Parts: sequence; structure tokens; C-alpha cells
Amino acid sequence: MINLFLEEVERVARIFKELIRRKHVRVYAQYDADGITSASIIAKVLIRENCNFELRVFKQLNSKTVKDVSFSESDFLIFLDMGSGQINLLKDAIEKTNVLIIDHHEPIKYEHHNLFHINPLLFGEDSEKYSTSLLSFIFAKFVNPRNIDQIDLAIVGAIGDRREEGIKVGAISNIVEEAKALNFINVIKDLKFFGSNRPLFKVIAYSFDPLIPSIYGNEAAALQFLQDLGIKLKNGEEWRTLKDLTKEEKAMIADGIIREKSDIVDFSEIFGEVFILSKKPEFLADSREFSVLINACSRMGEYELGIRLCLGDYSVYSKSVEKMEEYKKQIAKSMSFIENGRIVEKENGIFIIGGKEIPDSLVGTITSMVLSSRRPNKPVFGLAYDNVTNMIKVSARKRSIDNINLRDILVNVASELGGEAGGHKDAAGAYIPVGREHEFIERVNKLIGEMNAKK
Repeated sequence: MINLFLEEVERVARIFKELIRRKHVRVYAQYDADGITSASIIAKVLIRENCNFELRVFKQLNSKTVKDVSFSESDFLIFLDMGSGQINLLKDAIEKTNVLIIDHHEPIKYEHHNLFHINPLLFGEDSEKYSTSLLSFIFAKFVNPRNIDQIDLAIVGAIGDRREEGIKVGAISNIVEEAKALNFINVIKDLKFFGSNRPLFKVIAYSFDPLIPSIYGNEAAALQFLQDLGIKLKNGEEWRTLKDLTKEEKAMIADGIIREKSDIVDFSEIFGEVFILSKKPEFLADSREFSVLINACSRMGEYELGIRLCLGDYSVYSKSVEKMEEYKKQIAKSMSFIENGRIVEKENGIFIIGGKEIPDSLVGTITSMVLSSRRPNKPVFGLAYDNVTNMIKVSARKRSIDNINLRDILVNVASELGGEAGGHKDAAGAYIPVGREHEFIERVNKLIGEMNAKK
């Protein structure tokens, strides 16, 4: 099926090149690292094709935000990392003008001569191997082979969306080998922390992948952890950084984390392949650090910073680092908040009641962190108020060990409550009306119980 998929991408790229020469292009992208890198890849494509275009970033595409999508017959609309599951909301646009969707979320099957839909799921491919940034890159390379230089952004987006496997397998694996041969990327074995230029104790204190629950957000605890391991903290008056560590010291830290986090059963969770971006400046060379920086800027409402960094405007780097520091502090504050009676554990799920105290832009991150720290054998659901839509935003995460489909669960329950949902099997999201949180929790818990009973 992969050959059919690539043939379709090539066909769409060929038609795209012709249509955009006589159309005004409007790009709409989702606001996480995958969406921002995808938008930047497509922006570079359009710049190289000498096209005028507008670019907007959305938190989500839903029945309320779709009202902000402008279109006319003279437009060419592009939706990145969203749209596949919201085609019903886009039918008016599709009837009127050309629409390109590049997405890896569960799609609604719909055919129209104006719709160009790039989604591996439509061809029987496993969406878990792809990010939208990887798909955007494959598309970009078909538009013009010189766009091979966008491979680094594709990798940053994939890592930000936890799709590292897509870099190694599937349609893009050979392209990655080509990028390595052309010296766009370098793959090394290292600790899976980010922040190679930051003081080591700060890296440990604010790491959420891997997450060390007993240390997170506590710099004093991180210092004590390193001292107990016998790790030298300073070179003279300067704090040591990750890049200052010897191989032996890195092994000591990895062993220390395993002892601290007894639930880690796979050494690769803390030590493994790290993708270094050879063409980027040193401060953005670590793909994991770059992805977190982009994500942090978006979560703090500064989407433009991530896009400018992706397009090579490094004058905003200092401001983006400030936003990342704000992001980490907000996460630490939110984690502290939920530990004080804001987590409800049911038979078939763990529910975080964020209310207005946890920003809706962070609820997905917090949900993932609770999943990482507790490692439960049931899904985690985070709920927080979204003041833009005046709805409750739900983020759902689970470990891949069970076969429950979170997207199906959220679509089922959210639709019953007058809301909307979408996403993947292991990570999904929804919006439900304010005041129906308790009902949501009870229905989800019951539905999962019924599914488990059928196994």
C-alpha cells in the first residue's frame, strides 16, 4: 500500500504546483510542534514557488474555530495536522474551492474533485509511524527535490509528536538515510534529556521526558540527586552542562534515574538515539530541545516565535527561551495543583480536574506527565476550561499496552454530551459543554468497563 500512497502524494504535488500559480494560498496549522514544523515546511515550499500566502495557527479546528477560516473561489486552502477528522466542517469550503489536507489523525472518508487528502490511514498505513511534519516533508520533496533540506524540521516535528519510529521505518526511512549522507542530520547515542547548554541540575529538575516525579520542579532535589551520585556540579565558577559529562557520568545518571524511577523497565526510555541537526546553529542542534522550544512558545501563545525559528530567524531565540522557562514554571505549578485532591481515580480511568487553574494549552502536557509518572494500566483524562470556546477541553492519553481506542471513546461520549472529539488510538482530545464534567467521567468510566468486559 505504501507505493500507492506515495503515488498519490506525487500526483497531488504535481497538481498543487499548477493550481497555486493562479490561486491565493491560505495555510491553517495546528499549534503544537508537529503543526508548526509542518507549517514552516509548507511555507518554505510556497516561498520557493514564489507564491503569496497567509498563515494562521489554530489550537484546534472545531465548529467554533472553523468560522475563522476565510475562503473564496480564488483561494487554495491548506490544513496541516488537522482537517482529516473535521471534513464535515469543511464541506462548504471544499464545494467552493481547492482544499489540501495533510494530516495523520483518524480521517473521515470523503471524495470531491476539489479535495486533496494526504493521510496514510486512507491507504491502510499505520499512522503511528507518521507525523504531519514527515508527511509534509514527503510532499515538499515531490514538489521540488531541493526541499530535501527541510528534513531537519520534519524530524523535529516527529519527535515533538512522539513519532520517532516514523523516522526509522516506512516511506521516510530511505530519505533519512539520504539526509544523513548529505550531512543534514547526525544520529548519536546519548541521554534522552534536552538542554545541552543549560546547567545540569536544571535539566534534571525540569525534565518531563524522562520524568522523575520525586525531583520534577525542585532544583534543590536535583542538586542533591547529582551530589548523591558523585557528579561534579561545577567547572570552576561555571555550572556544568550535559555536554560537559563524560560517558561514565552519563551512565551513572542513567543508573540513578532507574533507581529513582523503579517503574522504568526499558533502558531506552532514558538512553538512546538522539538526532542532531547538523545544519542548525549549536543552540538548536538537538532536535528534542528544538521541538520542546517550539511547543513551549505555542503553549504560551507565541506561535510566531516557533515559525520564525523554523524559517531561520534566530533573532527571536532569546525570547523563545524566556517563553520556555515560563512554560516549565507553569507546568510545575500545575503539577503541584493537581496533587492536592484534583485527581479522581475510577475503576477504568484516571481523571484530572483542572478547572480554570490549569491552562487549556497545558492540559495535554499535564495528562502525559501524570501517565508517565504513575504508569497506570488504564487511561488518563485531563479536563480544563477553555475560555476561547467556553467549553471544557479534554485530553486523553494511555500506554500502548492495551487495545482501547481513545479516539473512539471520546467521539462516542463527547457526541452524546453535545461536544466534539478526534485524535488517535493512544492520544485523543475533545471539547464538552461546561457543567457536564461529572457526567463525562461517569460515561467514560462505564464505556471502558463495557469494552474491557468484552475482551
